[in-house]
Amino acid sequence: MTTNLKAYFPMIKSRMEVLKEINQNAALQAVFSSWEKEKQKEFLDFCTGVRGVKILYDSFFKEIANPETNPQRLEDLLSVFLGRKVKILQILPNDSVRIADESTLLITEKSCSIQA
Repeated sequence: MTTNLKAYFPMIKSRMEVLKEINQNAALQAVFSSWEKEKQKEFLDFCTGVRGVKILYDSFFKEIANPETNPQRLEDLLSVFLGRKVKILQILPNDSVRIADESTLLITEKSCSIQA
């Protein structure tokens, strides 16, 4: 049995609606046209609910778990993974020579010091 996501998520647009919106904006149209056909199809599939975004892919995950934009989101995620409350104390720059001073440390491309 096939389900129509639009029945549950009415904000999902049809392929034609998405393309119309893109074509009404010169800047969007230029960006969309610069992509390879396969990337255009992939984007339209995301926008129309045909496919889901691969949230654990690096590019998406970096935005979602970025402690600079929403530290609470990363704290909550790490707290669930570790099974105890995590609080981000400081976000370390990527080019830092000094890594830690007696703290527990999580190192990612956007490094953070955390207290677990």
